[in-house]
Amino acid sequence: MTGTGSVRNVTPYPRAGTRHHFLPLEPPAYLEFLTIENREVAESTEDGRRALACEAAGYGLFAWAVLVDDLEGVSKRLGLEITDYTIPHGDGTLRGWRAIGGPAHLPFFIDYPNSGDRLGRYQEVYDRVGHTSAPRGFTVLTISGSDHEHSEWLGPHELPLRFSAGRSGIREARIATASGEVIIR
Repeated sequence: MTGTGSVRNVTPYPRAGTRHHFLPLEPPAYLEFLTIENREVAESTEDGRRALACEAAGYGLFAWAVLVDDLEGVSKRLGLEITDYTIPHGDGTLRGWRAIGGPAHLPFFIDYPNSGDRLGRYQEVYDRVGHTSAPRGFTVLTISGSDHEHSEWLGPHELPLRFSAGRSGIREARIATASGEVIIR
């Protein structure tokens, strides 16, 4: 995928010692890349250590998230707490996300409450970037793990998942583009 300015730096993620970089696909889909910004902090947190392990292995896929409309319902169904990462911005809006995480081999759930026209902002970025390959979205995610375990974790869904042996989580992401499928491992 190419295009001028296709990666946008986002604020550091202080609890993990990483910096996130955003690559827009057709909204609401996007890729996020993590780089280590503070090794000392990264070494002291579970998420940071996972990012360091990916780096040590020659990089790879770290995690995946599922955008949900009812994060409170997911919280209640799974009996897990919501972590809130929303912060006020200069224009008076709250921006950020809330998430529910579980075991590292399973996806985390995310929503973006009170974030104004988030999809409109994503569409503006996608249009501005001008990808020459026009990445649309995920066609298949290959997951090492149990179809049954993921189905119970996710609840009803229509996600394009394929499963392989093991329990390490996401193994491959395939993205539809105007130039064909891009595979990330």
